[in-house]
Amino acid sequence: MKKVNGSKATQYLVLISLGLIVLHACRTNPAYYFRSNYKEANTLIHQTDSMEKRPFLKAHLKNGDVCIFRDSWQVDTLENSVYGSGSRYDFNRKLAYKGNLRFPIDSVLIFETNEKLVGTEKKRIAALTVLTALNLTGGMICLSNPKACFGSCPTFYVNKDDNFHFANAEGFSNAILPSMEYFDIDALGYAPINGSSFSLTMKNEALETHCLRDIKLLAYPKNEDQRIYQSRKNQFYLCENNYAITKALAEEGDITRLISVEDRVERFSLSDATNLSSKEELFLEFENVENLQDLGLIVNFRQTLMTTYFIYGAMGYMGDEVGDIFARMEEDKETVSKLDKGIKKELGDIDVYVWNETSEDWIFQGGFYETGPIAFNHQILPLDQKAKGKNFRVKLVMNKGLWRMDYVALTNIKEQVEPLELRPNQILNKGIIDPLALKELNHPDKLLISMPGDEFQLDFQLPAESQDYELFLYSKGYYLEWMREHWIKDKDLLKLRQMFKNPKKFLSEEAASFKQYEANMESEFWNSKIDTETFSYYEN
Repeated sequence: MKKVNGSKATQYLVLISLGLIVLHACRTNPAYYFRSNYKEANTLIHQTDSMEKRPFLKAHLKNGDVCIFRDSWQVDTLENSVYGSGSRYDFNRKLAYKGNLRFPIDSVLIFETNEKLVGTEKKRIAALTVLTALNLTGGMICLSNPKACFGSCPTFYVNKDDNFHFANAEGFSNAILPSMEYFDIDALGYAPINGSSFSLTMKNEALETHCLRDIKLLAYPKNEDQRIYQSRKNQFYLCENNYAITKALAEEGDITRLISVEDRVERFSLSDATNLSSKEELFLEFENVENLQDLGLIVNFRQTLMTTYFIYGAMGYMGDEVGDIFARMEEDKETVSKLDKGIKKELGDIDVYVWNETSEDWIFQGGFYETGPIAFNHQILPLDQKAKGKNFRVKLVMNKGLWRMDYVALTNIKEQVEPLELRPNQILNKGIIDPLALKELNHPDKLLISMPGDEFQLDFQLPAESQDYELFLYSKGYYLEWMREHWIKDKDLLKLRQMFKNPKKFLSEEAASFKQYEANMESEFWNSKIDTETFSYYEN
C-alpha cells in the first residue's frame, strides 16, 4: 500500500465551451473543517493561501457522489481502492457520511488533489487526476501569466536537441479528458533515417499529465521525386510534381515570399481589435501548372496562441469547480459534439475555394483544421474543381489572427496508399532502457503515464535499410491539464456559460482583453516551457 503523507492539445479548443455544465458560484467560508454544505467545503480546500498546508484528495464518483479526504489517504494496491478519513456527499450534494471511507478506483470519474502523485499512487490514480500546480520552479512564469502558459499535449522531436520553438509533432490535442481519448496522426516531414533505425523523442514540457495508450510509426516507401501527404481525414496520397505559388496577396499586401518555401518563416495576422471572429482572405495564383488532373492543395500550418488564451481563460472561469465540471463532462456522451458547436465552430476552418472561369465564381472545396500552436501540420486537400488553362487560382478564408502559415503548393495525386504500421521495439527513459514503459505502451489495457519533465526515446526498426520512407506518427491517448492557483482565483461561471451559449457575443466582448495579451503571448508562452534536461516532477 502507498500512503500519502499529510503534511498538476493545439492545445485544445474544446475546453472553451464548457458552459453547458456550469454550476452555481461557491460561497467562501474561512474555517478549515468539513462542512455539511458541499459548496463551502469545496471552496475551503481550494483556498490558495492554505492549499500548501492542507493537502486534499477529492473523488467524483460515477454514481454522482463526491468524497473529500483531508491531510492523508491510502491507496490499496491489492483491492485497487482508496480509503481514509473524509466526508461523502450524495448526488444532491448533501453530507451523507463523515468518517472512514473506502471505494474502488474503478468507481471514480475524476480525482482532484494538490499533492504530488508518486510511485504506486501515480500508476493507480494519475490517469484520472486533475492536479493543482503549487511551488513548481519550472512553472513560475506560467503561474504569474496564466493565460500564456506553455501547453502542448505530448511533443515529439526527431532530434531532441533541436527545434526549441518547433516540435515535429504534438499528439491528440483535443483529448482533454479520459472519455475524449482518440488517435492523432502527424506528418514528420523530412525525417532522417539511420540505416533501418529511427528514433523519436517524446517530451512532457508542460504542467500536464499525459496518458499514452498507443504510439506507432507509419511508414511508406517512396522514390526521390515522390511525397506522401495526409488529408484531414487521415487518408494518405502518393504525389508528384509540386507547383509553387507565383503570387499570394493578403490584406497587408504581397506575401508570396512568406508561404512559397518551407522555411518556417510564417505568415500570420493579428486579431481584429473589435471582434475575434472576423474573417480574412488570401488570394493565391499558380502559373504554368503542367498537369491539371487530380490536383491537391498542400498547406503547412498551425494555430496562433488565440486558442491557448481561450483554453486557459475557460480553466480560470471554472475555478474551484473544475473537477465538478469535468466529472459531468465524463458522464455526458454528447460532450464532444456539443463542444464542437461552440467557439470552435464560430472560429471555423481554413476554407478553400477554387476559381471557376466558366461561371466566374469561387467554388468551395473543403477546409483544413488541426489544433495546436507548436508543431506544423502538413496536410493535403484533394481538389475537384478543374481549371481550363494553366493558371490556377485559389482563395483561402480564415479567422483573422488564428492561423500561422508556412507553405502552400499544388501537387498531382497519383494514388491513395496505406502506410506500414511499426510499433517501438525499445523505449529509453532519459537515456536508460525502460522495459516497463514499453510493456505499458504496447499493452491494450494499460497506459504509459508521463508527468512534467519526463522524456522518453522511442526506437523503431524499419523493414528495409536502403529504402527511403515518408514517416508519420500515430499517437493515441488523452491528457489532463493542471490547475494554476491564478485560475482558481479567476472563477466566473457566467462568463464560462457565455463562451458556450453565445460564442459570437463572447468573441466580440473579449477582443479588447485578448489584445492586451496578444503582443507578448509568444515570448511568455515559450519561456514557460519546461526544460526536460533540468526539470523533474519528482524532484520539485
